[in-house]
Amino acid sequence: MKKIVLAASVLAASTAIASAADLPVKAKPIVAAGLDWSGVYIGAHAGYGGGMMDWTSIQPGADFVARGALAGGQVGINKQLGSVVFGLELDGSWADIKGTGVIGLGGPGFGGGSAETRATSGIDSLVTFAGRAGIAADRWFVFAKGGLSAAHQKHDVRATATAVIGGAVVTQTVSASGSETRYAPMLGFGAEYALAGPWSVLAEYNYHHFGSATTRMTGTIAGNNLVDEAIHVVKLGVNYRFGGLAPDPSFAPVPAAAGTNWTGAYVGAQGGYGWGQTQWPDAFGTVPASSRPGFDHSGWLAGGTIGVNAQSGRFVFGAEGEILATGIKDSFTWSQVIGPTSLSVTYASKIDWLALATARAGFVVGDKWMVYGKGGIAIAEQQHTAAMAQHFAAISTAINHTGSAVHTGAVVGAGAEYAFAPNWSVKAEYNYIRMFAQQVQLSGIATGGGFGAGSQVAETASKINQDLHLVKFGVNYHFNSQPLVAARY
Repeated sequence: MKKIVLAASVLAASTAIASAADLPVKAKPIVAAGLDWSGVYIGAHAGYGGGMMDWTSIQPGADFVARGALAGGQVGINKQLGSVVFGLELDGSWADIKGTGVIGLGGPGFGGGSAETRATSGIDSLVTFAGRAGIAADRWFVFAKGGLSAAHQKHDVRATATAVIGGAVVTQTVSASGSETRYAPMLGFGAEYALAGPWSVLAEYNYHHFGSATTRMTGTIAGNNLVDEAIHVVKLGVNYRFGGLAPDPSFAPVPAAAGTNWTGAYVGAQGGYGWGQTQWPDAFGTVPASSRPGFDHSGWLAGGTIGVNAQSGRFVFGAEGEILATGIKDSFTWSQVIGPTSLSVTYASKIDWLALATARAGFVVGDKWMVYGKGGIAIAEQQHTAAMAQHFAAISTAINHTGSAVHTGAVVGAGAEYAFAPNWSVKAEYNYIRMFAQQVQLSGIATGGGFGAGSQVAETASKINQDLHLVKFGVNYHFNSQPLVAARY
């Protein structure tokens, strides 16, 4: 009997062991060795830059866009702690960022004479020393950077005046030039992707805010020239790391949380609506201070997005660029009638396109949601019009000034993104943009029957202030090869 009981016990134990072998086991996740971005590197880059040059010391002011190519090299060092990478980088570029503004005056209102002023500014070299910090995930390193920049610049002005004196045409030309080295704070965002061996490729955006500075000009005339400027630069490059960039089994970055893996590059399309207010100065000196033009503007917007994310646990850090066509516009009219004289002044502004360069930081919520905040730089090309019409004793005169400028501002925002299918997501976000005050050069022809009709005239809108609110909806395609939902352990 005892042998029967013992045999039964052994059989039961064997059955239990066999059954246990069939049960799922809660295994520890296997974390792949991560790429260690630590070390020294050198590299080369090429790109394109541009921005406004505002000459405020000549009247009317010269305001124009300088743009051009640049190329150079960089050297830097990184240190990686977990998924976080810190670094320092020095880069230098040869540049050909140049522009010219032309101011023309002349016609009956100037006694038949004319005057033309050509102002030129250019940057021939640019050096930046900056710190970098960001998140590394898989082969991606997404970063923000900030530091100081120095630019060597040249400025030239040439003015030609023609007058009729005693029946003879007299022409006089004066010129001046000067050079300087300017220093400025800079801010940037970018991403780097590790290739095979020690090589990586990168793309980044930098903003250099040079502000206002005075340059000593000499020539047939001499004096101090005040120029206000800001430059935007986009660069593509390649880096070589000494010692290579390879998996390190002793290195343990934080793996992405279970659910959608947001690491990788993406492209997308979006549309939405924008509104806000534009504040003009009084370009003609006729509108009372209590009635200065401040008017609401609104309209549609649509365009594309390109960006990259790096995920560490539930934290996601990214860099994003957007370009949007817009129909945001509006106008303001002030009028006055005093006896036989009537006067009306109309100001109008329209945003042709809007670009945003931002960093995003957010958290994964559940398997498919990401909520984020963003901040960076906004750039907008705008068309401005200032028109004045005057009627006195059956004589009417009109002046219609137009001009364009690239405005720069700061943007902050928040949004949410939802992964609805492998490689696809939808998003909704809000942005607030505060444009920095921008001087605008305006020119036109006087028409009508009054004094000066047919004359070429010019005016300066000293500073135009603006803010914008944007609501956007979009869809993104992600190039990562990760599954929509990773296995849970």
